[in-house]
Amino acid sequence: MADKFIEWDRDRLVVAEGTAAGEKAQFRLVRILERQADSNDTVLLVDQLKQLFPVGTDRKRASVAIVFPRQMVTIHRIQLPQVPDSEIPDMIRLQASMRLTVPVESVCMDFTPLPIQPGSATRDVLLVTVPSDQVAVARRTLNDAGLELSEVRVSAYCVAQAAARAGFLRESADLEKVDVVAVMRRDFIELTFVRGTSVVFSHSGSSWTSLETVERTIRAELTRARMSAAEILGEHKIDRVILIGAPEVTSAVTDQISTRLDGARIERVNPAEAFLSGALPEGINSADIVTLAGAILGETASGVEVVDLINPRRAPAKKDLRRLRVLLGSLAGVVIVAGGYFWRQGQINELADVKYLVDTENAEIKEMLQAGSKEMTQSESVSEWVNRDVEWLDEMVRLKAILPATDRMFIDSFQFSAIQRGASPSVKLVGFAKSESDVNELARKLRDAGYGVKPFEPEYRASAVSQDYGVQIVLEVSLPADPESASG
Repeated sequence: MADKFIEWDRDRLVVAEGTAAGEKAQFRLVRILERQADSNDTVLLVDQLKQLFPVGTDRKRASVAIVFPRQMVTIHRIQLPQVPDSEIPDMIRLQASMRLTVPVESVCMDFTPLPIQPGSATRDVLLVTVPSDQVAVARRTLNDAGLELSEVRVSAYCVAQAAARAGFLRESADLEKVDVVAVMRRDFIELTFVRGTSVVFSHSGSSWTSLETVERTIRAELTRARMSAAEILGEHKIDRVILIGAPEVTSAVTDQISTRLDGARIERVNPAEAFLSGALPEGINSADIVTLAGAILGETASGVEVVDLINPRRAPAKKDLRRLRVLLGSLAGVVIVAGGYFWRQGQINELADVKYLVDTENAEIKEMLQAGSKEMTQSESVSEWVNRDVEWLDEMVRLKAILPATDRMFIDSFQFSAIQRGASPSVKLVGFAKSESDVNELARKLRDAGYGVKPFEPEYRASAVSQDYGVQIVLEVSLPADPESASG
């Protein structure tokens, strides 16, 4: 059970430590940690959390429950057929995959069943989701600070828990009436619609700028919330509007707002008196920690169905008798098959030994064939030179007559290639020339003499012999089919 609680908002963290004292929450620590808009946000939060909750000598991580405000979660009302509670978790996941605009795997979710209407063929549940990335950031931050995330609550349910423990909400069989619990904070207004003690809708809106605008702001947010709630709840009547906030704030709202709210009763609650035991640190507004008070009070029974986004409701494990039947059948089969299995295994081992001997002999034969293949290829190449009456010394004499003088080009090396079956013999000339035109002239003369010259690309690089020879060339020349054409 956690005794450390954090309201995790985008702009700030409200950090508290406390326990329940009867029907009220008693805080030992309350701090507000402002968040940064840059990449240093997590680092600063970790440092501040370490200072507030240093790790003890036993190195045991303290459990922390975080509360996401309404604006960070998404709430859907889903209608299901009349099924037992044990079947709802599986049906909810299926419905979520169709209703959500993002993959189910990308969110953390939980749900609360709503009161069943007598005679209805359907039942409703509230599905609450939050992006998994948001939970991952909170978990990683707490882990770096030496803390352990144990629960993820939602503010609307915490507000309902606080109101129920203080006696403002009670079980009700009237399904047409709803109460609106309005938490009037300095940074935003949160409206929670409840039927009895069940949360049926939640809305978050902007706060006021001055006391003169409080009533206009709350009236506007109540109108927006009721229009949105009508699409989900259908026809409903507001019985009470419970304003929770500092006395100077709630008193700025007159009873005239009830004229547009079905004549609802207006009740004003001072959170410092109704929900809190003891004094708060200076600078902390009691309305800002109502949700944390509800989270603390919710650690004990409050009669309010709540959500925990990392410990969601799950279908109870079913007894699978099929497994027992399969095991009994398998046991009987083992007795019958065991003898045949061991005989078959012996036959397999004998065949495996024979296969190993055959594979070894095949490998030796392949090695001998591969060695002989290389020798046969070389023999065939030499035979081609002899059979076609190609003498490499004669080719040197013919090439000498074609090559330019050394003052224009010199050949560094000659490479004679063995004749491949169906191809002509070739000579590779590697050398340096003074200019590209000299190379082109040599290629032209070779072609005129009947030699085949493969396309080439001169490389401009000076020879180590002389800087005057600045063009390196590699010519691949195939010998003419008729040696007499080259000599002529």
